[in-house]
Amino acid sequence: MKIFRFIFFLFLTTNLAAQDSLTIQDAIRYAIAHNFNLIIAKNSIEIGKINNNWAVAGAYPVVSANASKTIGLNNTSQKLNSGADIKKTGSVSQNLNAGLSATWQVFNGFKVFATKHRLEELERSGEYTFTQSLNLTVYNVISGYYNIVKLSEQLKAAAEQIKLYTERYNLADMKFNIGSGAKYDVLQANVDLNEQKSNMLTIQNQIDLAKTNFKSLLGYNADTAYKVADTIIIHPVEDMATVQGKMLSKNPDLLLASSQLAILFQTRKEINANRLPVVTLNGNYNFVRSSNGAGLTLYNQTYGPTLSVGVAVPLFNGGIIRKQLQVTDVQIQNQNVSIESVRNTLNTSLTNAYINYQNALNIISLEKSNLVLASESVSIASQRFKLLNITSVELRQVQISYYDAKTRLYNALYQAKLAEAELVMLSGEMADL
Repeated sequence: MKIFRFIFFLFLTTNLAAQDSLTIQDAIRYAIAHNFNLIIAKNSIEIGKINNNWAVAGAYPVVSANASKTIGLNNTSQKLNSGADIKKTGSVSQNLNAGLSATWQVFNGFKVFATKHRLEELERSGEYTFTQSLNLTVYNVISGYYNIVKLSEQLKAAAEQIKLYTERYNLADMKFNIGSGAKYDVLQANVDLNEQKSNMLTIQNQIDLAKTNFKSLLGYNADTAYKVADTIIIHPVEDMATVQGKMLSKNPDLLLASSQLAILFQTRKEINANRLPVVTLNGNYNFVRSSNGAGLTLYNQTYGPTLSVGVAVPLFNGGIIRKQLQVTDVQIQNQNVSIESVRNTLNTSLTNAYINYQNALNIISLEKSNLVLASESVSIASQRFKLLNITSVELRQVQISYYDAKTRLYNALYQAKLAEAELVMLSGEMADL
């Protein structure tokens, strides 16, 4: 299973604190090795492996050893039917008991096999839970990483916008000083420039917060510095039918729900086994030695093995087993409904992810073309503003359109990447990233 390839990564120790740049692959590997939730989930797998054995299932006999020694100081007074009187003061008596005992349920209604199968399913359930947590963590890493990339690109766009607004302000001020422009244009250009500077500070604050949250997700130290990529690369995805087929066979949410149903079936078998007879094999080896300072028996010693077979047949327990079976049947019905609910939710998420992915690709294509046009419009409008062919308000609108086009493009790239990652996560192949 791909899960075990990911478990291998948990043992990787990458010193990312010393790196200037952080790739998405580095971030994923580091999160797999250091994310707190994943470490806990991996430990849960180990617990499942430890518990999955025949001893826990009750297949082995129970062997115990016992020993005791008793020393007594007694005063004895006896009258025998022969007429003899025995009187003794301060007689010492000693008793020594030692033995081995073994108890083995050779038959308990096949409960031991149902329990072993349940333990096996619990181990698998732990693996599915780990995969579920791993997929979500990797998705969150992708989401967090490319959110920082998006904000960083928006910060660059804001810086570029400030250059344009500064140029506009300088032109308006120059025109005002030579008497060919209005003071209103200077004031408005200054207000717009300050607004963009404020916008840039807001974006920088968002980046700082996003990086802090991302450090927590990866398990980074709070003072770790890193840089992210400057592009968002969108990869093609498989067709919907292919992804849906993989999802129904490999998605950990669905596998976990099915595993929980299998656990309930084995639990039902365990409960039903309590209706059947229990055959127990008992073996003992005992050693007994006693000595008395007075009395008829001054010394006695016995030792040797004993073997017995016990059969317990349940006759009446107030209908508890029947009630437990009824409850388990209801739980099985509920779990079947839960499986259908999970399947329905996954299909809905799959459809929505495809819609978001295709829509984002269309927006990306449109905004790339739009950005070329907006860039050319800014260049033309700036020249026309210098020649007094357009007003400051018209130039401002062209500059806003250029910035908005860039912002829409970055947002579309980010949404496409999230949809791409969600489709991979739904298919159960996040391990292939």
